[in-house]
Amino acid sequence: RRCTSRSMKGFRRPRWLPLVVTPVAALLASAPLPRVADPEHVQSVYQRLLAASELVDAGTGRVVLSSADLARARADMHLQPRSEDVPAEPPGAFLPAEVLAEDPVDVTELVLDTLPEVLAVHPAFLFMAEETVGNDAFHESVYFGTAVRDEHSLAFPALCRRFVASIYLFETLLALGDGSHRALAHWYESLYLEGSTGERSRPFSVRDALMGFFLALKGESVLASINAFEELRRLDRAGEATGVALRSLSDVLNAIMRLNICEAVLSNLSFAFWPDNARAGMALLLAPLGAFRAGGQQDLSPEWLRLYLAWNANFIWPSHYCPDMMCFTMLAMPSLALGPPEQFQYRRAHTLFWVVRSTQITRRMCGAERVARAAAFGVPASEFERPPAEQQVPCFHCRQLEPRSDRQPLTSRTAKLTRAEGEVLARACGGDVGEGSGVWRRLALEVVPEQITSLTRVYSRMPKRGLAKLRVL
Repeated sequence: RRCTSRSMKGFRRPRWLPLVVTPVAALLASAPLPRVADPEHVQSVYQRLLAASELVDAGTGRVVLSSADLARARADMHLQPRSEDVPAEPPGAFLPAEVLAEDPVDVTELVLDTLPEVLAVHPAFLFMAEETVGNDAFHESVYFGTAVRDEHSLAFPALCRRFVASIYLFETLLALGDGSHRALAHWYESLYLEGSTGERSRPFSVRDALMGFFLALKGESVLASINAFEELRRLDRAGEATGVALRSLSDVLNAIMRLNICEAVLSNLSFAFWPDNARAGMALLLAPLGAFRAGGQQDLSPEWLRLYLAWNANFIWPSHYCPDMMCFTMLAMPSLALGPPEQFQYRRAHTLFWVVRSTQITRRMCGAERVARAAAFGVPASEFERPPAEQQVPCFHCRQLEPRSDRQPLTSRTAKLTRAEGEVLARACGGDVGEGSGVWRRLALEVVPEQITSLTRVYSRMPKRGLAKLRVL
């Protein structure tokens, strides 16, 4: 039986939830693409996913995040109180009390009513969910921990709970407004710069080192986007966000988005090697992007947004060394997946910045912090005396599916869907990214040189701390 929307006595109802309802209804009413062919199929898949997640309390029919769930989500984002010797301003100084409150939160509406709509609007997400709970209960093989699964490992239900808790926290932060977003950006920069001057943990492998390099590039590119939005906000408040100034910042924001997409396409064609997904990325890269208005809204098509989320989700869901679920959060959270396309770029910039900087700070943990983190997954302190390449590292694990020659078959399967949707978008824009279109030749001879020129132009206008480090405005 579907529960009512009233919160249980003694539990807080998320303040941001009413803000999500209206944009969801508006988007679903006006979206030019169908939600899905069969709504009953959405419900069938979601009910299986819900059962696998074990989120709903069997006695009350509610979904409640405990104090421990919320504390863990804040710790994943490094929003916990800091010691007095840390120069960064404590989060309690600029965040409202509700963000740091320890009372349990009722998120039944979010889980039972809103998240199913994400699957209904995004067929690629629906396919991912169906593949996860299908394939002979593939989800049961998914866990985060060491190679030998034991009582310290995080099973699928625990990962689902972390996912929902991070959605709640992200939505709460996003609802605060641009002033708090700017303060939060400064908070993360302070923590990041603090960690850049001390001891660093060494990469576990070549792949881990490449991930660190990728995060560094992503962090600076997203910081550039946040700075451009801040410039636009200041111009708007001064009544000067018109004419050449507005067009210039609009071009910068779109240039940064294209740089991000180009970098990811090259990753899809290199060490990740998912050419089908790369074709979807090329469709996004070559499609025209709408101009920005003075308030930061963009004329962005729902088709472009839907493909972007599917394409992005498909290359971030493979294994990582962090147990949080924030990479999924920033794509499936209602404000991005169901919110107005015109607000997507601003919301994406800040949420992605939270994810990247939080991940970088976590990866830089050394000494007692790193030992304590690993101990939660049963890794003894003596493990860190071994060479990095030989250390036992907690990470995501799952059962190998067919074909065994493909290290990540679920990604390859989903990439066929993103490629098909990318080809549709490209044709609608008068282009072609399909077989025989010469898209890779165009990437090498036209797109990459254009993006290098664009990078130089964007980088030259951004405030800097050093040669390869931007400064947050």
